[in-house]
Amino acid sequence: MSVDELNQSILQYKEQLEQIAQALQLTRDETERNELNKLKSDLIELLELTVESLAATSDDDDAPDTAGRAPPATADNPIDDEFALFMREIKELQTEDSAAGEQAGEQPATEPERKSNDDDADNDDDADDDLDLDGLVGSKCSAPHLHTWGSTAYHNAMVCSLDADDLAHATAKVLFTNPTHREMLPCAYFLEGECRFTDEKCRYSHGEVVRLDQLRDYRAPQFERLRRAGSRALVKQPTRLWCKGTVTEVDYDAKRCKVRLEEGKREQLEVPFEDLLPLDEDEDGQEAAEDSESDTGGAGEEESDDEALRKALLVEKSLFHPAPDRRLGEWEEHTRGIGSKIMQKMGYIVGTGLGREGEGIVVPVSAQVLPQGRSLDYCMELREQSNGDKDLFSVEKKLVQLKRQEAKRAAKDYERQRARESKSKDVFSFINEQVFSGAAGGESSRPNRNRPGALSRQELKEHSCKNLNIASLKLSEEIRRTEADVERLKIALTRHRAGTPAADNLLRQIDAKRAEISRMQASEGNISREQQLRSDKKKLTIF
Repeated sequence: MSVDELNQSILQYKEQLEQIAQALQLTRDETERNELNKLKSDLIELLELTVESLAATSDDDDAPDTAGRAPPATADNPIDDEFALFMREIKELQTEDSAAGEQAGEQPATEPERKSNDDDADNDDDADDDLDLDGLVGSKCSAPHLHTWGSTAYHNAMVCSLDADDLAHATAKVLFTNPTHREMLPCAYFLEGECRFTDEKCRYSHGEVVRLDQLRDYRAPQFERLRRAGSRALVKQPTRLWCKGTVTEVDYDAKRCKVRLEEGKREQLEVPFEDLLPLDEDEDGQEAAEDSESDTGGAGEEESDDEALRKALLVEKSLFHPAPDRRLGEWEEHTRGIGSKIMQKMGYIVGTGLGREGEGIVVPVSAQVLPQGRSLDYCMELREQSNGDKDLFSVEKKLVQLKRQEAKRAAKDYERQRARESKSKDVFSFINEQVFSGAAGGESSRPNRNRPGALSRQELKEHSCKNLNIASLKLSEEIRRTEADVERLKIALTRHRAGTPAADNLLRQIDAKRAEISRMQASEGNISREQQLRSDKKKLTIF
C-alpha cells in the first residue's frame, strides 16, 4: 500500500475509535458494551500495525536517497511525528491507566487510552464476578416461585447450579428446602442421580430456574416469634410437604411445640423445632404483593387510585348498556355460588362485561340444543322459517316454555280436582263446610248453625258407620283443642283491664270460640244419635 492509502486508513481508524467512544458513553447494556470494547481493542491493534507499516514504507523510500538531499518536510516529517505521538500514547496507556481514565472525558486525543482502560477494568470485574458466582453454588437463599394460580411467593431454597455464560442474564437452578406444593418438592431419585424422567415429565422438581438478580437472602427460622399467641408456622408432614398451622403451645427446653393444622383434619400435632419454620407477619400469602409495593415505593397508592378510577369508569360504562333479561351466574342460585365469589375476588364488578376494561360479554353464552338425528341443513331451514330467531334452539327458552306449560298443567289439575271434590263429598268435607264454616267470625257462623237441615239425619245416613266414627273422633279432638284455646284466652284476658281495646278483642275471640264449640257439639250429638239409631236397628233386626 502507498503512503497516502496508509494515511487514509489511519484517519479512518481514528474516526471509528471516536464513534466507538461516543457509543460507549451512551450505551448501558452490558452485552453491547462488551462487544464495543472488543471492537475497540481490535481497532487499536489494527491501528498499531498500520502505523508500523507506514513507518516501514517511509524508511524504504528514504534508503535510496544518499546524496545528502533532505526528505520533503511536508510528507515524511508529519508521518514521523504522528507515529511518535501514537507510540507515546500507548506507553502512557500502559503506565498511567488510572490517570488516563480520569482525563478521558476532557482530552479527545487520548480516547484509545480510556477505551483500553475500560476494557481492562471490565475484565477485572468479570474475574471478580466469576469468583463470587462460584461461591453461590450450595449456598442457601430465598427464591421466588410462581404458583399455578398466578401468584408469586418467596421460599427458602438452595442453589444447586449456575448458568453465568451471560452475566446480564445469569440464572441459577434452586431446590426449595420448605416446599409447600408438589411442584416444589425435590425429586428424591433426581438427587441420587437415578430419575428416569426429564425435567418436564417428572411430577417432582428437578430444580427451578430463576434469574440471579431475583435471589434474596436466606431467611433463617426465628423461633422467638413462637412466644406470641396464635403465631403461625410451616410444619413438615410425612409427605415431605410443609403445611401451615397455628402454634398453641411451646416448650423451649425440649425444643418442641404443639401445632394445630389449618387444613385437612385440623388435628393438633407435637413437632420438634427441626420440622418447624416460623412465619413472619409478611409471609402469610402476601409476599408478592408486599414485594411489589417495596419495589415501586409510593406507586401502590397511585395504583389503588387508578384501580378505583377504572372501576368507576366500568360502572359508568355499564349504565349505558340496556339491562339484560338475566344476570350472569343466575344458575348459582341452586349452588353455593363459589364461581361468582371467586370472580368478585379477582376484581369483577357485577353488571359489567368480562375483561379488565369491561369489553367482554354481559349475558352468559346460551346453550343450543339441536334436534336429535337431524342434519345442520335441516336446522338452518328451521331457523330461516322462524325469521332468523337466534333463540330458536336455546336451552333457556325451552326451559321457560316448559315452566309455562307446567304451570298451566298444574292449574288445570287443580281445577279438575276441585270439580271432582265438589261432585263427590265425603263426611269430612261435609263437616268442614257445615261445621267449621263459621270459624272466621261469630256473625257469619250463626246462619250456618240455625240453617234448617244443617246436619240432618238424611245427610248423615249417606255415610258409612266407619266414616261416622272417624268424624266423631275428629270432632271430639277439635272440641278439646278449642276449649284449650278458650282457657288460654281467659288467662290472657286477666292481664288486661276491662274496657280496653285488647280486652274487647279477647272477649270477641272467646265468644267466637264458644260458638264454634256449640256448633261442633251439636254436630257431634247428631252423629251420636245417628250411630245410636243404627245400633238399635241392628239389634232389632237380630231380635
